[in-house]
Amino acid sequence: MKVFLQIVTTQWNPIDIAIRLKCGGWASHAEFVFEDGSTFGAKMDGVKHRATSESKAYTRIERFTAPYIEQAYNWALTQLGKPYDFTAIAGIALNRNWREDDSWFCSELVAAAFEQTPGPLLNDDDGIEINWISPRDLLLSLAIEKA
Repeated sequence: MKVFLQIVTTQWNPIDIAIRLKCGGWASHAEFVFEDGSTFGAKMDGVKHRATSESKAYTRIERFTAPYIEQAYNWALTQLGKPYDFTAIAGIALNRNWREDDSWFCSELVAAAFEQTPGPLLNDDDGIEINWISPRDLLLSLAIEKA
């Protein structure tokens, strides 16, 4: 089954609203998605597969493809069952290393998965330390294309 990157938002979720306000964009969540609508990613209940029905609250959905997406998804599967990274919400203030693989925020998982491929989504070669990865950061990647 073909895999895509999905970036979404919900309208009335206070956490999503806070993420959108902090990031200055419309996006509040990122995950891998399949043709049947089922998803895989990090949410408050941890890193896992979710049924299509769990996406009903999304008010905006955009799907993307990228080089090495299947390889990125396969690496993300190795993180199955890990907990949600609640410290990511305050990552900028806490200066947390988002690459620690003990827990994941949605965009951290996606970015880390692509870092395990020859085609990472983010360019951090300029020496700027990145403390927090948001769905908006993924949208700004030149490596993704609308599906």
